[in-house]
This record gives sequence, C-alpha cells and structure tokens, in this order.
Amino acid sequence: MQLGSRSLSIQDERLRVLIKELGDECGRVLELIHQLQLSGLQDDQKAEILAELAASTIHLHTHCDDDLQTSLADELERLSDE
Repeated sequence: MQLGSRSLSIQDERLRVLIKELGDECGRVLELIHQLQLSGLQDDQKAEILAELAASTIHLHTHCDDDLQTSLADELERLSDE
C-alpha cells in the first residue's frame, strides 16, 4: 500500500520523502497484519509473516527518530509563520 503519485503539501523535500517512506512502511505493516488474520496459516507461514513484521517494526522505529520529529516541528513552525 503506497501513497501513490499524489504529492504531499509539504514544503521541505526531505520531509516529503520521509513521510512517503513512512506511509509505505505503515502500509506494509497493515498488509502483514491482514495476512496474520487469514485462517489456516501453517506455522512456517506465520513465522515468515512475523519475521517480516519484526523487520518492519524495527524499520519504523528507526525511521521515526529525532530527525523526523525535528522536521515535522520545523514544518509546523513554517505554517505558523505564514
């Protein structure tokens, strides 16, 4: 699940990229959760899905660092200056 080709109304190019990547990874997490909801999964299938989910959550944790928080705060400040 990707954000698609629609642009984000964010001034900072780096922040636009970070938000797009965040949306893509969140979409991946949702896909994995939906897969876990399927009935009749074998243990090896569950293990693969859970391993991918673990990798995605680590990626999200790493992605949502102080730089992202600072970039979001900077964008908010720009909005209040306008």
